[in-house]
Amino acid sequence: MHKINFGGIVPFSTIDWRGKAAMVIFLGGCPFRCVYCQNYNLLEGSNYVEICEIEEEIKKNKAFIDAVVISGGEPFMQPRAVAAIAKYAKTHSLLVAVQTNGFYTTVIESMLRRNLIDKIFLDIKAPLSDEEQYDRIAEASGVARQVKNTLAICSDAKIGLELVTTVFKHIAGVEAVKGIAKDLEDAGVANCPYVIQQGRVELIPDNIIKEEDVFSLEELKELAALAYVHLNDVRIRTRDGGEEVIYF
Repeated sequence: MHKINFGGIVPFSTIDWRGKAAMVIFLGGCPFRCVYCQNYNLLEGSNYVEICEIEEEIKKNKAFIDAVVISGGEPFMQPRAVAAIAKYAKTHSLLVAVQTNGFYTTVIESMLRRNLIDKIFLDIKAPLSDEEQYDRIAEASGVARQVKNTLAICSDAKIGLELVTTVFKHIAGVEAVKGIAKDLEDAGVANCPYVIQQGRVELIPDNIIKEEDVFSLEELKELAALAYVHLNDVRIRTRDGGEEVIYF
């Protein structure tokens, strides 16, 4: 029986998919080493379990949820695991979403062609037009090109698509958000929800990022105003207030 590198489960969440009650399943491993990663404990190492253990958790909670969200790490590092979880969830009439950094374009395209995924939450870490900055944040090579291709594939597939940027003042800040918003408009996805997510220093090891690098609620609203120059659906997400749509 197939095993997966398993990172953990949140049995019931109302914040990972707006308007849905979801189980969140975390998979281990990621090709990136972003300095602000909030799931750094899932980047390396292994915890292999039988897929039937995950299926049992879905079955146990299916009466209380609408959807399964697969997160990480980077889920598409384990395409067989994502496919198996998605297939099983759909046998119980559950929707399936994946939170991804967009690096594994070919895998994502294959999954979408098989109608296994209903929604993609795509991390946009830096302006897509700035390959050097993107590689520096991800600590990987050729990232922006892959993310651009993934964005195009997801847009063409007509599935649910939400774009998310985690912000810190000295990593992905004001200029990054302005550049990202312009690049998303140029990519033809101005109508997709764009979430500006407040970075959380308490989830980052070794005090690498300081509290003063965190945007306040009012500062996040100012970022949203900048994004609205190019985009039509901008939201902010904070650790205290959750997600809210910002109107201008």
